[in-house]
Amino acid sequence: MLIKTVAIFIPGYYGTTLQDENSGRFIWGDTKEVLFGRKTLALPIPGIPIPNAIHLKPHSLINDKKILGGLIKEDAYDKSMAFLNNLKIDHIFPLAWDWRKEPIHGIRALDQLTKEVKDRFPDRKLILISHSFGSLIASYYLRFGDLDYDENVAIEENWNGLELFDKIVLSACPFRGLMAMFRNMQYGIKFGLNHKMQSALAFSTFESSYYLLPPEGLDTVYDENRKIVSLNLYDPETWTKNKLGLFHESCLTKHENESSLNARYLFMSYHLKRAKKFHQLIDSPILLTPKKKKPILYLHGLGQKTVHHGIWHKKPNTFLYYPKHFKKWKVKENPSIVYGDGDATVPDFSLILPSFLKDLETKEIIAKKSHLEILQSDESQKIILDFLLA
Repeated sequence: MLIKTVAIFIPGYYGTTLQDENSGRFIWGDTKEVLFGRKTLALPIPGIPIPNAIHLKPHSLINDKKILGGLIKEDAYDKSMAFLNNLKIDHIFPLAWDWRKEPIHGIRALDQLTKEVKDRFPDRKLILISHSFGSLIASYYLRFGDLDYDENVAIEENWNGLELFDKIVLSACPFRGLMAMFRNMQYGIKFGLNHKMQSALAFSTFESSYYLLPPEGLDTVYDENRKIVSLNLYDPETWTKNKLGLFHESCLTKHENESSLNARYLFMSYHLKRAKKFHQLIDSPILLTPKKKKPILYLHGLGQKTVHHGIWHKKPNTFLYYPKHFKKWKVKENPSIVYGDGDATVPDFSLILPSFLKDLETKEIIAKKSHLEILQSDESQKIILDFLLA
């Protein structure tokens, strides 16, 4: 159907397998390792003792997983790839990128892949399809190309990425982050028996965690009077004073000294400053209009219970997100107080198109669907098909 067309697909957070740089063994993407192993996804950070952290590299698009004979199923992007293959696209190039690292790594990997594809297929139309964190990478790239979002440098839009594509599909994009990432940096995620894989320490070492926090003013929780307050997460002192992230007691080791504590502070401060600049650029108004607008489709879901705010108990210093927290601390409110609208992963305020994409006349489709479903449902694929064939 789309003969003489090539496509680049950018998966979201978790969407690329990670393998040990030395042994080649898969760590993320290997079902046994995720369920029963002892490896961690934590990034090694110079000067900071991170137990068992190893150097990993991205490899390929992650596949759907069936566990225990299909009793447990974890969906990935198989349906998206099948859909694109059915369109008779000449070649499909998934972007393998390390979603644990800060966005510039994904942006530059996308730039390299895009230019390689254009050089290889100069006479083909090129479409871009992305999901979730991958759409955040794509959005920045369309406007600023591979320019670094250095907090000390004035960045001007060049539309270098936009010029390279004929049509663009974005979906379920966390334009303004999600407080669930802050929750993960405090508690981690336990799946199976490997509690080290996605521990609070692991999330706190992920560079990307800092860029997926909501921007200033949206980094909110309920205080003990049930008023919504900002945590002021872009001030590094907030993290040290309140023992958050890398300074949480669960993330500290017995071998800490002044040097390692300083290394934690420098790592965190560096990425918070850059994350602040990244958010500002994503939401800034257009200053230089592109020479030619390209067709852009954006799909996102709503109507799903999505984490918005936790409750902050300052004495003891803890954050309530799960029903067990409410029970432990004898909080009388319904645990559903932490939820608002969204797609079950990204909250509604984060899914809203930034002004620059509105100015590009992006076609927006909103449906009552969850984070992955908005890309892979039959209804969504019909919308994408009509858009690509138009």
